[in-house]
Order: sequence, then structure tokens, then C-alpha cells
Amino acid sequence: MDIDKVYNIFFSPTDSTKFVLQFLSEQISPKYTNINLTSRSTKTDDFILNKSDLVFLGVPSYAGRVPTTFKERFSKINGNNALAVIVVTFGNRAQEDTLIELFDLAKAQGFRILAGSAIVTEHSIIHDFGKGRPDKKDKSELITFVQKIKNKLQDDVLLVDEIPGNRPYKEVKAVPMAPDFVKENCVACSRCASECPTGAIDDKTYKCNSEKCISCLRCVKVCPINCRFVDNRVLEKLRVHLTPLCSERKNNQFYL
Repeated sequence: MDIDKVYNIFFSPTDSTKFVLQFLSEQISPKYTNINLTSRSTKTDDFILNKSDLVFLGVPSYAGRVPTTFKERFSKINGNNALAVIVVTFGNRAQEDTLIELFDLAKAQGFRILAGSAIVTEHSIIHDFGKGRPDKKDKSELITFVQKIKNKLQDDVLLVDEIPGNRPYKEVKAVPMAPDFVKENCVACSRCASECPTGAIDDKTYKCNSEKCISCLRCVKVCPINCRFVDNRVLEKLRVHLTPLCSERKNNQFYL
């Protein structure tokens, strides 16, 4: 099957998912279009794909589920029978029901699922877990994965009918983790406020509204002088909880 256009559609506050999708799409074509659903300024109303398009569709796993913010924005996209490779990234713990939920969401929006994967990346909060991943071994596995996708496209396309996981999906039990900032160090560049996926940061005081915050740490990622942070007591508590779950190297998962 000939592919017309290649798209990356993603929610990626710390850029890990974006990196994985771009690495995958570059194995297919040097020309691709990013549709960044992390940004509030990305317009998806009435966006319709074509049957001949190939879409790499990716999200990070948030407590074993697809981020709610992504679901709201993705619901406006019409897959129109485009082929999709669904990708979940996770911080060396587990993706749980994220991939099957993304599978269901993509099918509901009219995509045909060509393949699926769950890829280990550096943990977005405790960076020691999965540090440096995707590493050389991971990238080699990703290249092999794309080659198998190319083979499917050359033959009669065989779609993925099911993905392992649970229905109903696991209950979301998110831990509130609204980042704070060092006011006296802030240079008022406004990047944290403008790039917050949910608009949780006031564009004058730069304080975070904990009710709107989804603990994605986009503000920490984009602050040019590192003055935004998560309280050390919260981090230490999370580290203690995650250490037995994240210390051992986890494997990537591929479904073709």
C-alpha cells in the first residue's frame, strides 16, 4: 500500500513521546507533520485525515491510563480510515491499560490500527528511573518494529484486531503534584503559563492552580532557568513508592 502523508499526533508535555514518534516516523519518511495536542493553540476542529495517510499516535501513560487532556482534544479529529500506529510511553514502571484505551479511542475516531507499542522512556518525575531511555538497544528494537510495519504495508495490510489490557480500564488514582516556583528567580518570560497544556498557571502571578494542574511537568520542562520544581518531600515520597516498581529494567512491547 502506498502512503500519502505521515503524521505524528501526540500529547507529550516532557517531549519523550514526541521524540519516540519522530524517531519512528523518520524511519518511514523524512517528511512528516506534527500535530501537537499538548499545546492549547493547536486547532483540530474539523481536521480530517485520508485513508492513504499513516499516523503515529502517541501518549504517555498517566497512572496506567490515557491523559484526559489528550482525549478531549483527540475527540475532534476524524481518522477517516487512516492507518494508525498507536504508541504509549511509560517511565519504566508499567503502561497497564493505557495502550488498550488508546486503541479503543483511535478506533472510535475512525482509525484502522496497523500496529501498537509501549515504549520505555525516562520517568518524567523521578528521572533516575529509565534514565537515558530510549537507549541504543531500544532504538534498535524501534527500527526493527518499523521494518515490520513496512513489510505489512508492502503486503496486504493486516490490521491489529485487539490489544492486551483490561476493560473496564483501571480506576484513575492520580496524585496531585502541582509544581511551585522560586518567585525571586523568575524572569517573567511567561513560557510556563503559555505552554501549560491546561492553562493552570496564571500569566501574571505564575502561580499554579492545583485544580487545573494534571502534574504533567510541562512548566518544569520549559522553564529556562529551572525555577519551577516539585516539592522535595513529595518527590521523596514518590521515589520510595516507585523504587520497588521501577528499579528493574522493563521491556518494550510490540503488537503487530
